[in-house]
Amino acid sequence: MREALSDLLLRSARRTGVPGAQLAVYHRGELHTCVTGVEDSATGRPVAESSFFPLGSVTKTVTAALVMQLVEDGDTDLDAPVLDRLGSGSPDHPLRGVTARHLLSHTAGLVSERPADAPATSLRRYVASLTPEDRIAPPGTVFSYSNTGYAVAGHLVEAVTGQDWWETVESHLCWSTGMELAPVRAPRHPAPGLVTGHAVDGAGRAHPVGFHIEPALAPAGGLAASAATLAAFGRAFLDPGHAALDGEVAAPEVLGEMGRPVSVADPFGLADGWGAGWSLHLAGDRLWHGHDGTLDGATCNLRVDPEGGTVVALTTNSTTGVTAWEHLVRGLRELGVDVGHYRQPDAAAEGAATATAPERVTGHYGNGGLSAEVVHDRGGHRLVMSNGFEGELTTGPGGAFRVVSERHGGISLSGRFLTDPDAPGRATALQYNGRTLRLSGLAVGPNA
Repeated sequence: MREALSDLLLRSARRTGVPGAQLAVYHRGELHTCVTGVEDSATGRPVAESSFFPLGSVTKTVTAALVMQLVEDGDTDLDAPVLDRLGSGSPDHPLRGVTARHLLSHTAGLVSERPADAPATSLRRYVASLTPEDRIAPPGTVFSYSNTGYAVAGHLVEAVTGQDWWETVESHLCWSTGMELAPVRAPRHPAPGLVTGHAVDGAGRAHPVGFHIEPALAPAGGLAASAATLAAFGRAFLDPGHAALDGEVAAPEVLGEMGRPVSVADPFGLADGWGAGWSLHLAGDRLWHGHDGTLDGATCNLRVDPEGGTVVALTTNSTTGVTAWEHLVRGLRELGVDVGHYRQPDAAAEGAATATAPERVTGHYGNGGLSAEVVHDRGGHRLVMSNGFEGELTTGPGGAFRVVSERHGGISLSGRFLTDPDAPGRATALQYNGRTLRLSGLAVGPNA
């Protein structure tokens, strides 16, 4: 199987212009690893199995595992208010009523990213500067993917352990289990063997780009590792007989909380469900745990099938790694490995049985530093995002919509409008890529 996987990785990388990648597949009790390409297109240094690739948001699964260790030790509780550990704060504190489970499942009601001028030199300062404006909904009422929430989770780790987040990663995972992790933004020196990121242009040319992440967002996306290390981490969530690390991450029943579906977590446009750390993806009748990540010019994908005993990890050093993953998933299915993978919904059919499509959708929607405006356009509507994405908006049943941006090469975006039960004709928020943006001046209701 290793030869077939190596050929698949090579074809996926060449087809999508990825300069370098690693693939690790643990299946039927055997680990297969393969690499292709170069760490840096400028130097031609070849990718090794030990090369470090940025994990992007896959880092969140590591932060969640740290929290689970603290839960196992009795040092914190998944369903206790985090302010019990971080300080009581004012009555209108944005973390009032928020629990660790809320943070890890993106149901804390916090903005995805805060404005660029938010203090980000340390987790303590970042969390201390939170204001009521950083809350988009009451905790436990709506799913909205939040890097801010994982910064708070990282600070919770610091408050409980008495050491900074990276030091806890070292002591609680690297030293105790043998996991080879490194910070993308090292305190004193670059991570050893860290690849270079690349942006691939329309002609397929790869241009080196640097990695950047603020210290306060490191728990959300600041680690680097190899695909082989990710596969070993993923095997910790299988039956004990599949373990590959030198030590236990946490007791199986505690780690299981990371994949136990949270009822209110409805990550439309991102996954089929969410637990306290893992995104959840269907493949037939089987639910895979997983997470995807990007950081500047790199991508990472991790999937774990606890029932079937399979783990798949892919790392790339290119913006086109997202497309390479799609190609890889199709190829793995042909090899008999049906990987859990979310399919973007069809705006013409999604949600018809569960929601009422609003008649009025125009307005300005926001979530921290992310904003969108829906305007009338030639008898229809047009969506204009603050990140430059824009296009004609096509709506469907249940408030679902689709936008195709011609100026971005026909890239499409799917989402849906949310309404207040008391005013179903008026959209009060929109969701896309797991983020919830509320209409200016209106809060997202508890039944959103």
